[in-house]
Amino acid sequence: MKFDGKLQEGIFVRRYKRFFVDVATLEGLELTVHCANTGAMTGCNTPGNRIWYSTSSNPTRKLKHSIELVETDERHLVCVNTARANQLVSEILEHKLVYQVPENEQFLREITIPGERGRFDFGNETTVIEVKSVTWGHCGIGRFPDARSSRATRHVRALQSLAKQGFTAILFFAVLHTGVETVTVASEVDVEYAEAMREALNENVRVLAYRWKLSPNEMTLDQEIPFYLEPS
Repeated sequence: MKFDGKLQEGIFVRRYKRFFVDVATLEGLELTVHCANTGAMTGCNTPGNRIWYSTSSNPTRKLKHSIELVETDERHLVCVNTARANQLVSEILEHKLVYQVPENEQFLREITIPGERGRFDFGNETTVIEVKSVTWGHCGIGRFPDARSSRATRHVRALQSLAKQGFTAILFFAVLHTGVETVTVASEVDVEYAEAMREALNENVRVLAYRWKLSPNEMTLDQEIPFYLEPS
């Protein structure tokens, strides 16, 4: 996936009220840009590190810029715009690059969870897929979530329920951190989520983790990487 237009480089100043990031431009100006990441952005919010932001052509937007990439202390790139994860997964599903999914399967976006509130990211009559973006990495290990998330736990429970009904239920970790080599659950952050994951795996919910190559020009699929869950 190529970015629409050239990303602009800047310096991370601070994040506040969840959706706002102040950025120092290379010209010495200070901008407030939109942040689509609802998590803690652990490891991705160091003041003074480089960032890249996009510019919207929508004239009605109050904030015309959005933060897209950040550089970590270890000089890895991370896509912190979590809205990109679904776009990337949609792209590789369309091009049949996920070998675990039969080539003849077609998917709709934003599928209502049967009997519950909320939606899955992708689905059809036999398969449902929920996508989560992994942006927190340390020493090669990607960890999810980086903040407590009742919504993420609810999605796992719903996947488990459908797996018991005979659906192929897939939790798809889109790893948008170039330094991550394997993915696990951050049980120290969200005990309830970790327990839900253990129960879901016992009910044949499938977990996939794929990493992307990132640059200020484009994001391209790199490879599948291992997922593991530590015992309770």
